[in-house]
Amino acid sequence: MKDELHAQAQRFIDAAQVEGLNAGDQAWLKSHLDACGECRIYAESLERTVAALRSFQTPVDPALVEATRRRLYVRARELREHESRMRALWMACSLSWVLGVLTAPLLWWGLEWIGQHVGAPRTIWITALVLWWLTPAVVVGAVLAWQRSGGLRENGQRATLPR
Repeated sequence: MKDELHAQAQRFIDAAQVEGLNAGDQAWLKSHLDACGECRIYAESLERTVAALRSFQTPVDPALVEATRRRLYVRARELREHESRMRALWMACSLSWVLGVLTAPLLWWGLEWIGQHVGAPRTIWITALVLWWLTPAVVVGAVLAWQRSGGLRENGQRATLPR
């Protein structure tokens, strides 16, 4: 039981340094630290370590900072563009599905009429109907697979994996 209390206190101590604690957890931790020297030593040690790490400064080349900032900006723009392309693709798919449902009876009657006038068996024109319905899904699947594989880069070259 005591080990569980110490483990809980150490989790709270760690959390307090990273994300903070709510008022109830802070109150419990304070009362535990007042009564437990071992956990108090752990908290003080962690506090000193975090303070030492925060005081440590590393000189960074300003060109590296600027290059990193630029790459992050470019990547964020690429993600926004990809999101807008995907939104347009989903809207086109939705429109295709709605139009497919609305025109299904007309397509059925038309293919049935052609099948009867040509003398094609019923399975032929039903297969044509199914293929007509599957075409948008196949096209979307191909576009998504192409995008996932890298597609074309902005300069028109095929994307390749690094070696």
